[in-house]
Amino acid sequence: MPIRFRSERFEASARSPAGDERWSRAVEVRFDPLLGTTSRIAEGVRLRTARAGALERLQQPDETCPFCGDRIERLTPRFEPELSSEPRIAVGETVLFPNLVPYSRYAAVAVFTREHWLDLAGFTRARIADNLQAFLHYLRALHAATDDAAYAAWNVNYLFPSGGSLPHPHAQVYLDPYPTARMRLEQEAAERYRAEGGSCFWEELASAERDSGERFLWDLGSTSWMTAFAPLGFNEVRAVVRDRETLLDLTREDLAALAAGIARVLAWYARLGYDSFNASLVGGPTSGGAAHRPHLTMLTRSALAPYYRSDAMYLERLHWEAAVDRPPEELAAELRARRA
Repeated sequence: MPIRFRSERFEASARSPAGDERWSRAVEVRFDPLLGTTSRIAEGVRLRTARAGALERLQQPDETCPFCGDRIERLTPRFEPELSSEPRIAVGETVLFPNLVPYSRYAAVAVFTREHWLDLAGFTRARIADNLQAFLHYLRALHAATDDAAYAAWNVNYLFPSGGSLPHPHAQVYLDPYPTARMRLEQEAAERYRAEGGSCFWEELASAERDSGERFLWDLGSTSWMTAFAPLGFNEVRAVVRDRETLLDLTREDLAALAAGIARVLAWYARLGYDSFNASLVGGPTSGGAAHRPHLTMLTRSALAPYYRSDAMYLERLHWEAAVDRPPEELAAELRARRA
């Protein structure tokens, strides 16, 4: 079934304070091809970029940080023995343990490194791959121990503008009997799409974007990367893992491909002048289903600065509708030109 990329454009106009000049700005409304939700590309919208010296205080060692050095063993919680044979899961530099502030039934934190600070270039392929591997190890352990973790996601809030509470780089693991709102809506829509057309939306999306070339970035192993037609936020990049129904099906090669793509995008974010970002890797239910594929979303947030302003306002948070400044086709062209 062909994927429809629908958009509508209009102009908003006004007069100058003196009334002698006409002012106009373009607005484009884009409809998500799976959910039908809308995003807006609004001329003149801007996101704060990095300022010299703004991060110096956070880059210094912090004796109160529970994730630094050997404090991670002394101060972080351990898993219940019936859920994991290991009190904490260690893969490379990553250490994964239960979250003391859980947002899901089996929430966990996956610390990337014992180093207190990483700039975006410090999120190397190896560190990202190890973090993803620790997440997958935990997911598989939970899947074997309980049937109460039907939905999973790997998430990153980096720095305060992204919603992060600690600057020490870490990921947040979501494992729960229930999907989040977006996960549920995507699951239901993908299942309807397959029922109506007999195909997998995510596979068709990767193919349609590749054929169009407007927003397509690259294929890395089993992953296809693109900018989002109807963005959820600024400088959004998405990836689809092809031929895998659930996160449980991911291989080391899949994780390496995801890590390589994430590192490449983060390097681009840094060149644009951003230091804060969100990322989320989700799948359908762990029970599987031909309608589902694991997929990643990542985007920039305002760069950190004293008295920073979050770029999330009522439109994003209360209406679940993003307003961004640049068309995704323009982002894709720029990012393709800068590929490593």
